[in-house]
Amino acid sequence: MTVKALGGKDFDCFIGDKMVHVIEASVKITDGRKVKKVRGIPKGFIDGPVDAEVTIKLDHENFLLVQEQASSAGSWKGIEPFDISFLAEVDAGKKNVEAFGVLPQLDDVLSFKAEGGEEDVTTIKGPVTSSDFIKINGTPYLTEDEVRDL
Repeated sequence: MTVKALGGKDFDCFIGDKMVHVIEASVKITDGRKVKKVRGIPKGFIDGPVDAEVTIKLDHENFLLVQEQASSAGSWKGIEPFDISFLAEVDAGKKNVEAFGVLPQLDDVLSFKAEGGEEDVTTIKGPVTSSDFIKINGTPYLTEDEVRDL
């Protein structure tokens, strides 16, 4: 029996509660844990800082949905951090990645070829600013101990 595998067309992307269609998206986590060594030999690990960044590429129509938020805020830098979720479910399973407190930063504001044939694409990157950080299928990336009292 063939089961449909999870692919890019299966994902819905929400910025806050507004659905946005993306051309491309990524959520990258940098986990700063390091190996502890004694005389050059691994002996456990040490916790380090964590970072995460969301990158989305939008066509003009969906860029305008984010533009509405900038207009309401009075500027692009005035947009408050927002949550972004990527949801997909097929017979093979589901994947739900949530990023909390994403601070939007325009990356590629304009990208086109004068000869035509390709649509304008805008890239927005955003570091994750919330201690809620990232959840994958409802499971937090960070431990309860790491976020206590934050």
